[in-house]
Parts: sequence; structure tokens; C-alpha cells
Amino acid sequence: MARSRIHLLLVVGVSVLALGIAMGISFLVKRTNREAVLSRLPDMPALAENAEVLRQKLIDADQITRRTVREGKPYKQFGRKAGELGRFYQANHFYDQAIPCYRLAIELDPEEPLWSYLLASVYQQRGQNESVRVLLERTLKLAPDYSPALLKLADSFFKTGGKDQAKGSYSLRLALLPGDPYALLGLARIALAKSQWDEAQGYLERAIESDPGFGDAHRLLSTVHEHFFRTRKAQESLEAAGRCTRFVPAPDPWVDALEELCYDTEQLLVLGEKAIAERKIKKALDKYFHRAMELDPWNPKVHLAVGKAWLMLSQLEPARDSFRNTLDLDPENGEAHFYLGLIMRNEGKLFAAENMFLRALEFESNNPNVYNNLGLCILEQHKYEEAIRYFRHALEIYPEHLEALYNLGVALWASGNSMAAVKQYKRVLQIKPDWRTPANSLAWILATDIIESMRNGDEAVHWALLACKGEGWENPEYLDTLAAAYAEAGRFDQAVQTAQRSLNLARAKGDKSLINDLEYRLRLYGSGKAFHE
Repeated sequence: MARSRIHLLLVVGVSVLALGIAMGISFLVKRTNREAVLSRLPDMPALAENAEVLRQKLIDADQITRRTVREGKPYKQFGRKAGELGRFYQANHFYDQAIPCYRLAIELDPEEPLWSYLLASVYQQRGQNESVRVLLERTLKLAPDYSPALLKLADSFFKTGGKDQAKGSYSLRLALLPGDPYALLGLARIALAKSQWDEAQGYLERAIESDPGFGDAHRLLSTVHEHFFRTRKAQESLEAAGRCTRFVPAPDPWVDALEELCYDTEQLLVLGEKAIAERKIKKALDKYFHRAMELDPWNPKVHLAVGKAWLMLSQLEPARDSFRNTLDLDPENGEAHFYLGLIMRNEGKLFAAENMFLRALEFESNNPNVYNNLGLCILEQHKYEEAIRYFRHALEIYPEHLEALYNLGVALWASGNSMAAVKQYKRVLQIKPDWRTPANSLAWILATDIIESMRNGDEAVHWALLACKGEGWENPEYLDTLAAAYAEAGRFDQAVQTAQRSLNLARAKGDKSLINDLEYRLRLYGSGKAFHE
């Protein structure tokens, strides 16, 4: 009996020991697995010294993610935290760190489409189309109604020659978003690639109907018109494209939401510049530059960006303050000197503006914009030869600087060299044929110059009509030029009618000086005399 108890105790003891060993091994396995998972998280990137807020945000996000594993939370929860960490890295352009985070998130939280989509957007930045396509297809299996993924997938197919697959994805997006100009543009490109010109035209016209400011559709439509030899319509489409803002990517809520996680000053400045390019200046100020200022108040680049944005809004006082703050932090900032010069010239403080532009040249000696504006400042002081030198200097740096080319024409004309001014305006119009301002100036010289050999009524009418094209018909000064051109060409009935229309517009605007001139010229034209007679 005693031996049986002893045997039983031994068996029980061995069982307890085995259970303890098994539990220990299980714990070690789990711990080993969790440590292995943790080891797949990226190390913190090196940051600039002035990035304290970003550094702390990244540390916090990294620690929260690691704590999820160490506290024994479910792997799915850790996957989500890893994905969120990846979003933070991506928002601040640490792509090498974002990639392993998203891979972990896809593996451990496989039902969430966001992770594969964001990883696809990172790969897209790097031009890895094959990887992008696999991830987008995975995203659409999980979220078939997320239209930005359809657009990205379609674009990916189109870039790699898969036109039929691209058409299918564009069509699915169009079904989700009827009238979507991005899908219609994609379908038009596929049609053009297959020489289906009529079909492409239909898609493009629908895109423009949906969004009249969609410049890429206008631009592509011009090629369709050219194919069918519709020269005038092709030119009209190009002009419409020129009036549109630069291309704006389609809204993408999952990627756009990353902006809220950006705490990198340089990236916020880039986002602000992008918003300004899209003419969203207040958004640039309120959403990006304001946060950049909070993060890095001693950064002159931030103050400069804020000043430029205020200047675009014609808010001169806050712009002036921002440029002065820039110079307090960086006295050798040529851009800040330049923009302060612009403000001073706008206020009529020509001598102060001149000095500010000269100061800007000390730090930006090869900037044609500074020379051009310095030339204007000098021109407004009636120092014509000196102004001509500055405009020529701007053109030595950048021969096709349109404003400097035009301003040189103005300076040459003001100096009494009408012949050189005419050549200059014609050069400008060769580069930009639809620019009304030089066309009007050229027409005025050809219609009114005191040197008889310079006048040419028929040519003056040609350029004056170009100036009056479109909105120019509502400009009394352009109509005044056209009336003078008609008179020089001997077409006095048209001269009287045009001068009368110009006079009516001048009266509506209360332009007393122009009203007096036009009343005198109407009497001239009515008696069969040209401007100079």
C-alpha cells in the first residue's frame, strides 16, 4: 500500500513537472514569436536637429506599437498598430520605414484594405508598377467600391500596355462615379491609342462638360480637332487649356488623410506649394504653413513661404511682416529683398524699391526676375536707357523671359525708338501669339506713330483685332486702338462705330481721361481724318 502511494505521488509529481515544462515551453515559444514579430519593425530614422516634435511623435507611435505586442494583445491588433505606424512614416516621407510596417499590417490584419492600398501608393512613388498592380487588385477584392484604387489600377495597366484591362477599370470607376473626368480622360487616351478618334472626342467632350476647367481634356481634344483639320477649334481648345489650372490629381481620401499626420517642416512647405499651384492659397496658409510655423518658428523658409502666400492674396501688410521676419532670421535672403521691393514698387516708393532690388541682386545675381522688376522700377522713373540695360541683362540670363521681352519693347518705345519697339513686340508675339497686351501696343504704334514710314493701317487692324479677341471686346483701350487702326486704314465708318463703343465703355467705367480723348478722336474720324492728322 505504501509503495502504491509512493508510486502515485511520483506519477503526479512527474505530471505536474511535465505540465510546468510544457507551459514554460509554450510561453517561451509565444515570447519568441512576439520578439520575432517585433524585430520586423523598422528602426527609427535619423532626423534633423530641428525636428523635435516629429521625433517625439515617431517615438510615441513606435512605442505604442511595440507595447501592443509586449502586453500580449492579439496579433490583429498589433497589425493595425503597425499599419498606423506605417501611415505616420509615409506621411513624413520615410518610405523605407513605412514598407515593413505595411507588410506586417497586411499579414496580421488581412481583412483591412487600407494597408495594401497605402503600400501600393508607396510603390507607385518608386515606379514599381508590377507590385502596385498586385496590391491594388488585393485592395479591390476587399473594397470593390473604392474608386481611387480603380483609377490607379487602370493607370497602371495603361502605362504598361494593358489597354483592355485599363479600359475595364476605367469603366468600373465611371460606373461608380458617373461623369468622372479622370475616367473619361483615361478612356479617351485608350481610344486615341487605337485611332478611334470619334470615340475619343465623345469621351473628352463629356469630361469637359463634367469639369470645364479640366485642362488635360481640352489639351487632348485639340489633338482630335487637329486630326480632323479643324484648325480654329484646335486653337480654341489650346486656349481653353491655357486658362485652366495645372493638372490636379483625383481626390484620394485614404492618401489625402496622411497630410494630417505630417510633422515635417520641409514636407509641409512642399504640400503648401502644391496647394498654391492648385490656387488653394488659403488652404496652404491655414493647413500647411500654419503648422510649419508652429513646428519651426525660427525657420526663414517658413516665413518666406507665408509672405509669398499673403502677397498672392494681395494682403500687403502681413506679406511685408513675413518678409521682414525672413530677413531678421536670414539677412542674406535674396527672395525676401525681392518681394519687399515688389511691395514698395506697388506702393509707388520707387527709390526704396530700387534699393531693395539692388540688394536682392547681391544674393541672386543671376535671377532674371530681379533684373526685370528693377528695370520696371527705373522705367517708371523715366530713366529709359538704364531700364533698357536691365531688361537686356534679364534676357541675357533667360532669353525667352516674356515679361522682360515686352518691357524692353515698352522702354524702347518710350525712348523714341519706335522701329526697335515694333521688332521687339513682334518677337514677343512669335513666342506667345495670343498675348493681347503686346498686340495692342504694336497696333497702336502702327496706327499712330508720327513717323509716316512706321504706320501701316492694315497691319495695325490685324494686331488690334487680335488684342480685342474674346474679353478684349470689353476693354475700351483696346477698342480705342482698333478705331485708330481702322482710321489709318481708311475705314472711317468702322473707326467711328468702334470709337463710339469704346466711349460707351469708358463712360460706364468713369474713365474721364479716356472719355475726353475719345470724344476728340470721334470728331476726327467723323471728318475722315486719322489719329495723327
